[in-house]
Amino acid sequence: MTFAVPGAFLRHSLGGKITLGYYAVAAGILVASLFFVGELRTLEARVVLGQRATDLFNTVLEIRRFERNYFLHHQAADLGENAAYVRLAQTMLTDNRADFLAIATPTRLREFHALLGDYERQMSAFAKVDPPPLEREPQVRALGQELVAIAEDMAGSERRQIQTTLASFRALLMGVILSMALLIVVIGRALSQRVVRPLKEMEASVAAISASRRETLSAPSDDREIVSIITAFNHMLKELDLRQKSLMRSERLASLGTMLSGVAHELNNPLSNISTSCQILQEEAGECDTATQKMYLEQIDQQTVRARNIVRSLLDFSRERAFRKEAVLLKPLVAQTVGFVRGEVAAKSVVHLAIPEGLSVPADAQRLQQVFVNLIRNAIEGLGPQGRIDISAQNVYVREPPPGTALGEGCETKGEMVEILVSDNGPGIAADILPRIFDPFFTTKDVGHGMGLGLFVAYEIVDEHGGCIAVQSVPGEKTTFCIRLPRDGQLPAPAAGANDDKGAR
Repeated sequence: MTFAVPGAFLRHSLGGKITLGYYAVAAGILVASLFFVGELRTLEARVVLGQRATDLFNTVLEIRRFERNYFLHHQAADLGENAAYVRLAQTMLTDNRADFLAIATPTRLREFHALLGDYERQMSAFAKVDPPPLEREPQVRALGQELVAIAEDMAGSERRQIQTTLASFRALLMGVILSMALLIVVIGRALSQRVVRPLKEMEASVAAISASRRETLSAPSDDREIVSIITAFNHMLKELDLRQKSLMRSERLASLGTMLSGVAHELNNPLSNISTSCQILQEEAGECDTATQKMYLEQIDQQTVRARNIVRSLLDFSRERAFRKEAVLLKPLVAQTVGFVRGEVAAKSVVHLAIPEGLSVPADAQRLQQVFVNLIRNAIEGLGPQGRIDISAQNVYVREPPPGTALGEGCETKGEMVEILVSDNGPGIAADILPRIFDPFFTTKDVGHGMGLGLFVAYEIVDEHGGCIAVQSVPGEKTTFCIRLPRDGQLPAPAAGANDDKGAR
């Protein structure tokens, strides 16, 4: 159990894997360093040995120099210096015999010793005889030349060995550098596979979530850090989804409150007709014929059904239910929505619909109606006393995103789509504000007059449908919202009047 924890840490932790990679590199560097220290010590020994061979060679040259001076000037001082350097050469050979054996054979060293001894005796003979026997000078010079040749050969041999050692050291250095580079590349590739790959998979998963193709992240590896991040991210996504649903619910309730005045207006007409028919029946009770009574009763029944449908539509709008696509007729749905908010429209303002009969789109009717409520209310708030709102829709073949500020997954979609335009002749939107109008909680209204969620919720719903919403505005002239919804899905066509019974007018 003592060693299982570190092993598990290394296997199931990004930090452990990175630490293991660092340890491997550090171990490689340590081994290479120890190896180079050994090689440097060897090279240092060769350099010291080379220096001794050079010193011996220089000593022999000094012997020859004083020899030459003596033969030229016949001074005793030169002869003494010559003898001193001969003894120095003999001492160097004796004290460093083990080192010189590394660059010369024992036979060669013995030969060198013998030559030095013979040379010393020959030079000593010049001091004992007066006048000196100059006929021996050629023999002494020959011995000196042999000494120089042997010393030079030993120094040259050591220099060559040093050069060979340096070349070997250089080759080893390049080999170790290449090996370390290869080790680092291998470790880097391993870390890339173990560390970077899960991160790239997470990046792709996050991109898929942002494109609404996935709802949660799955852990691409069992590393502790990755699992912790995935768990926290999925928890955050869940919380965001709950908050977003709460925001949309709040916005729908806010819209519901403002729609009540329009619903009251819508209910007033059928209730007024019912009241009038009842009063006529009461006044003419027992006097009118059966056919007339039946006509008034049918009118009461029709207006009751109409009022019931208005209330049902309001309940459908306010009811919380799961997202569900179905074929939705646009004209009745928009007409019903206009009826809900008509109470907010100024008396002399006009809402004009230009939507073909039978034009439908695969959508969630409740959520799509929320979009129309938010866009129409947004247009109403900027209208003057004689404003105009135009709502049109048509099938289009899309080749490029709509002009203006555009948001949503469907903005890059090409092909058959349903395009819905909501335009008004209000004061327009300033150019510096236009890119921010779909941001949550962004509003230009005074505090207490809106939360700034209407257009954000509209964008969220359109994006949920895989569509695109865009806005163009000319300050002081016109503002146009463009919605594009895909015509995908083999949904059954809506039955005739499927939306008409929800209060369309």
